Amino acid sequence: MTEIPGGLHGAYPYDNVRSALGEYRLRAAMDKAEFVCFGRGVLLDGDRTLDLRTRAAGALLLAGPEAVLVGSTAAVLHGCTAIGGHPVHVRVPYLRRIRSREGLVVHQGPVSESDIEELDGLRVLRPEPLLAELFRTESRRGVLACADELLRGLPGPDRPGFRATVARIVAGQPNQRAVQRALDLLDLATGLPETPMQSAILLIMADARLPVPECQHAVSDACGRVHRLDFAWPQGRIAVECEADEGWPVRDPAREAHLRRHGWLLLHAHALDLYEPAALLDRLKEAFNRRQLAA
Repeated sequence: MTEIPGGLHGAYPYDNVRSALGEYRLRAAMDKAEFVCFGRGVLLDGDRTLDLRTRAAGALLLAGPEAVLVGSTAAVLHGCTAIGGHPVHVRVPYLRRIRSREGLVVHQGPVSESDIEELDGLRVLRPEPLLAELFRTESRRGVLACADELLRGLPGPDRPGFRATVARIVAGQPNQRAVQRALDLLDLATGLPETPMQSAILLIMADARLPVPECQHAVSDACGRVHRLDFAWPQGRIAVECEADEGWPVRDPAREAHLRRHGWLLLHAHALDLYEPAALLDRLKEAFNRRQLAA
């Protein structure tokens, strides 16, 4: 394949492709969908049009050198899996005239260069201002899961500073009721839940005004092996384990029997509980009553 300068992740300026291939070869390549038009002056490699980085690179080429990837697109590029990366979200200065279109959402507004970092050659909003923005734009479950994923990617000692920076950015927003809601949600984010489902189950329990559990509580067995419980109230030996979670191991009867022999009440949260949580909450409240803990 002819080397085409100025490309990134399979996104190219139209003029560069035409100069490299010539007008006739370019038209033939587009007829065979080897290149796809993403917008005026931007072509994508036809085999990579579904790749987020390819579409994100195309969006930045289209939007200009001051554009930055924001919202769910930036979240996915930072490693978040709880919210989707389509369509591509990009922010441009007020004076930049470009419209949203299918597959591309354009936001207008200023972004300080200090709030931008480069990931794989792409201009992306940094995690702290990004998370503060997601509190305003995403669902509570989605943003809590993203907060946990971003925190989980940091060393433990760096997490308090990250949370403090996000809280400071959030506190500067004018709507104080929204600020308080965001800060309450940020208080739940620890980076300890291992999947978006676990973050969602934690939020369900918090919304039901149950005591906040310990996440990934460690329990050792007689052989010295450490078992981690998704959620636990150690003072009452009550635990909740998430099932049907992507990548979660099959239930281990021997492990559960050991925990029960040592006085643990084990409850299981299923995917259905994300949509119909009443039964899970009833089981939890019953467990709290059995162990004489205030629910």
